[in-house]
Amino acid sequence: METTFKHNSASYTITRYPKTEDRTLKAWNNAEVYALNELGNTTGQHITIYNDRFGFWNTCLNSEELTTIWHYESQRKSIAQNLKQNGLSFNANTLVKSTDKLTKSIDIALVMVPKSVESFQHILEHIHANSHKDTRVICCFMTKYFNKQILERASIYFEDVEQSLAWKKSRLVHLKSPKQEVAPMKLRNIKHDGLDYKQYPGVFSAAHIDYATQFLMDNVSVKPEEIDVMDLASGNGVIARFVQSQNASSKLTLVDDYNLAIESSKLNIENSNATFLCTDSLDDIESDTFDLIISNPPFHFEHEINIDITLKLMEQVQQCLKPEGRFVFVANEHLNYKTHLIQWFTDVKIIAKNDKFVVCECFV
Repeated sequence: METTFKHNSASYTITRYPKTEDRTLKAWNNAEVYALNELGNTTGQHITIYNDRFGFWNTCLNSEELTTIWHYESQRKSIAQNLKQNGLSFNANTLVKSTDKLTKSIDIALVMVPKSVESFQHILEHIHANSHKDTRVICCFMTKYFNKQILERASIYFEDVEQSLAWKKSRLVHLKSPKQEVAPMKLRNIKHDGLDYKQYPGVFSAAHIDYATQFLMDNVSVKPEEIDVMDLASGNGVIARFVQSQNASSKLTLVDDYNLAIESSKLNIENSNATFLCTDSLDDIESDTFDLIISNPPFHFEHEINIDITLKLMEQVQQCLKPEGRFVFVANEHLNYKTHLIQWFTDVKIIAKNDKFVVCECFV
């Protein structure tokens, strides 16, 4: 796995967090390198960074005046890790949410285009809202992931939209001349079982409630004695709201790595007994806390399929459950999590199955 990168005569060690056993994966791609090399003279200019998943740009541009827009707690940790291992200082105050207005206008924006077109538009809207007439934006992506909507969405916010030539299977899109007035994006509104769910752009399953989640809710019942409940990878909070409908006495803890998912779930859960945690691990959860942990865990991370992160969470789940507690989750049938779960749980069984999904129930 390649971990060394040279930029402006300096050599950096840049690794992925969470750690992966897949040696084909590294902490940057050619699109990010292309954008970095395209920056040119940035003297006296403020650079705002979007979707720097593993801190590649934050590390290489550490001597510049930076603001980083973060979406994932794992991203925050990855940036901090890579700065620290290169002997560079980490200032948490330079990381802000995309729901916040910046204190400084954007001179230059670097954007790694996310898989979700809605997420990309949300980034563009944030840049536009904090831009001035001379703001320039460099968006990058690997050519195989090109989508014509990248150009279409960019044209909503900028007069000048120019795509570059390809370099090492990557491309750039240069944006200049922000438009004067643009209608703001609206929150997604999803209906399910007669209820409305609101969510921010990029939160999982934007068009409807995910079919795996529906299958889970159709095949599990919350027991009266299951009071302390965690919704792990909570998304917009639909599973937590289902738990409330089954047991009004439940005390909910919603956990998600994506800060816009947590902000979305706050819009949909009205119970004062709910706690919302933006975190990528269960390290800070006390042992023997929960009667039930319920989940539709992710296995897609942008364009990657990676179950290492999910397996780490599942290993931590058993430590968080009370002695009689249970873990219930839904997953794609082909992932075969059961072979891993028997390492950590004494009783693992499939309680529902169709041609696509399985619902598993586990006891410590």
